[in-house]
Amino acid sequence: MNTTEIWSDYQKGRDYLGSVNLYSRAETCHNFINGLQWKGLKYGSERPPQLNILLPMMKSSTALVGQNSMSINYTSMNYGTDRQNLLNVCSVLNSNAQKLWEQLKMDTLIWKVLEDAYITGDSFLYFYDDASCENGKILCELLDTTNIMLADEQQPDIQKQPYILIVQRKNVNEVKDMARAFGVNEDDIADIVPDSDTETQINGENEVASNSKLTLIAKLWKENGFIQIARSTKSVIVQPQTEITGLSRYPIAQYSWKPRKGLARGDGDVWDKIPNQISINKSLFRLEQAVRSAAYPIKVYRENAVTPNQSAKLNQPGASISLRGNADAPIANVIAYMQPGAISPYAKSYWQDLISLTRDLSGSGDNLENVNPEKASGVAIQSIMDAKTLNVNMQVASFRQFVEDIAWIWYELLIAYNPEGLLICNESPDENGKYSYVIPTNILKALDIDIKVDASPSSNTWSAIRDSQLKEMLEKGLITFEEYVNVLDKNSTMPVEAFRKITNSRIEVDDSEM
Repeated sequence: MNTTEIWSDYQKGRDYLGSVNLYSRAETCHNFINGLQWKGLKYGSERPPQLNILLPMMKSSTALVGQNSMSINYTSMNYGTDRQNLLNVCSVLNSNAQKLWEQLKMDTLIWKVLEDAYITGDSFLYFYDDASCENGKILCELLDTTNIMLADEQQPDIQKQPYILIVQRKNVNEVKDMARAFGVNEDDIADIVPDSDTETQINGENEVASNSKLTLIAKLWKENGFIQIARSTKSVIVQPQTEITGLSRYPIAQYSWKPRKGLARGDGDVWDKIPNQISINKSLFRLEQAVRSAAYPIKVYRENAVTPNQSAKLNQPGASISLRGNADAPIANVIAYMQPGAISPYAKSYWQDLISLTRDLSGSGDNLENVNPEKASGVAIQSIMDAKTLNVNMQVASFRQFVEDIAWIWYELLIAYNPEGLLICNESPDENGKYSYVIPTNILKALDIDIKVDASPSSNTWSAIRDSQLKEMLEKGLITFEEYVNVLDKNSTMPVEAFRKITNSRIEVDDSEM
């Protein structure tokens, strides 16, 4: 059975990524994060103890990045006579981006992207059109770094890649239906069969052996200024070359935790910590064994003087044991306890120091859990937060760029998938009584669009700093209660709505007295 050209590209990419241990590294990192740190080790019927420090380190670092709420702002760089109308269109695009963000559940996806990138170095979001929707609906898929193959693994700009391969495990019947939709003849469709090609899948060996899945490769490249796409199994072109007119960018956004110079992929923050994690687990195991063998007295008795049943009674409180033989002999000659040797304090000290240093050097050691925000000053808390955030400033900047890349992709997809114009639906009618209207495609293209992404910390326990500062101003009489309530934002930790009801009731009382 002959293989397709796309499959040959896939084999080349798989061989290269295998040669740099991408697959084994990614799976090992995920296993360690998820607590499978003794995988493959047999120790009788017991599971050796472990102390997973990698998971809380990941939660801490990704939270510092993900707590920043990103807002997409489209604006027009066209300063012609129709500028005001174009700005109105941009306002509609901003509202549409907010709706799309919610529809795609981007808040949840973003956390997964950050965690995957922290673990393996990179994570990708792939946006595409819902073919079953008449007006075109944007969908999104989270891709592991092991399921993306780049033509040039030294080119960090994904938009400059000669081509990109997306590796997916699909149901055989689903792929056959896809092939029929693209006019593939039944003889070729008969060659679409299940396979066990799970090398590129993290923990792919755990795939249910149902003989119903196969590997489908989607190839994207640029030609004539637009994105081309084709899909293939090992021997069948499921989707022939198809141009996505209007789309000049790859609809794939890449987020790297720590970019590497001269390479297309970044590094995560787990792989280099695994030796430390293993050492921590081994030290914990040794400490446990030392406690078992040396922390408790060992019972010793003369075999001929004490029966096994009498010996067992030694562990029972208040038990009496009769002895045979010379009654005048000291009891210590018959039953005694060997006192354990002392455990060196350096063993535990080394173990604890290794944990602390590993956390500190990763920027996760100076946590805020032990800080009481009611007792510490706002300045003190802010200083601690700023110090922690310094460790992830690069990741926050990359996160902002990542969201901007998504915004660009959405803009081009809206044009590409809506050639007759973008349909906008409102929850309430406009001044003409219409619930929907169409923005012509030529207007969308005339925007000369520019995109800005604003980042601001989301509300959390420590965002009470701003509220405490306002409270101090209120207590000092620098502002009134009404002014205090008016400047509280919707994400405040204070009961904003309850306060506003109070101020509104006061206004109503004042109006009634006039």
